Amino acid sequence: MSKRIRLVALAVLLVFVSIYARAEDLPASSPYGEATVTRDIPYVANAAPRQNFDLILPKDKDAQPFPLVVWIHGGAWMSGSKDWDNVKYLVRHGYAIASVDYRFSPEARFPAQIQDCNAALNFILAHATNYGISPQHFVVAGGSAGGHLALLLGMARQEKDFGADPAVKPAAILDFFGPTDFSKMKADLTEIHSQKGLDLLQDAGTKLLGPPAEQTPEQIKTASPITYVNADNPPVLILQGGQDDLVPAIQSRRLHEALAQAGVENQLIIVDAADHDGPLFSTPETAAKVIHFLNEVSADSNALKDKARHQ
Repeated sequence: MSKRIRLVALAVLLVFVSIYARAEDLPASSPYGEATVTRDIPYVANAAPRQNFDLILPKDKDAQPFPLVVWIHGGAWMSGSKDWDNVKYLVRHGYAIASVDYRFSPEARFPAQIQDCNAALNFILAHATNYGISPQHFVVAGGSAGGHLALLLGMARQEKDFGADPAVKPAAILDFFGPTDFSKMKADLTEIHSQKGLDLLQDAGTKLLGPPAEQTPEQIKTASPITYVNADNPPVLILQGGQDDLVPAIQSRRLHEALAQAGVENQLIIVDAADHDGPLFSTPETAAKVIHFLNEVSADSNALKDKARHQ
């Protein structure tokens, strides 16, 4: 069998497995509510163990195609799981969630992580009709390291080295306490006297970008979401803990200010009593703010589409 035929066969098998993988029904008591989940769907041929995603769909099939949230988990780019999902409640409000795993930094340095996220996004959108989701109405979201990757996924749409398709643009970005500017992270952690944060930065930063002596200003700039702020960015909702000692609140404030200066619709929610992650980010009050933001983005998007149709 020729190499070309083998590759075609693998691609066909990948599509078959992804579309027809066995779905599991979840009860109403699950964190997602009553839903259907299909686990471990590979998004590339010859997928590594972590190059897959879970797809969670609301049970109301009559509401298809569902709007989609592409969720990216945290874990300092070197641990974690697609089960770490801060917005499970959105399935109860009619959203599908594709929760993505990606290669960890000890296995593959940056930009492997964002390349995986773009590969997952491209694959999911290519098969949106089969999954019952809307390729025109999706948002990207993540927490901590996943927030960093979600920002890159939503804002760095012109970066071919990231595997981004410039024609693809999310309706919005949800950033839960993600690092935004690596060039200032050490100074920010020093300012709040967080030795815990400095130790993690040394460990995680070295695994992600290489030893500090090998890190170049250009490399740090390329890996920082704030680099990609421009007027074409989609709306951004930023959630940040006021007591965060791993990703200082100034990182989120700096992004908020840069987006505002660029004229990008964005909102910063500081959860004063919260540190890095935790239950305060999924309270009914916080969930209501997230849902309100998504509803506003959806309304604005529909208004623009109606305007375009009548021009």
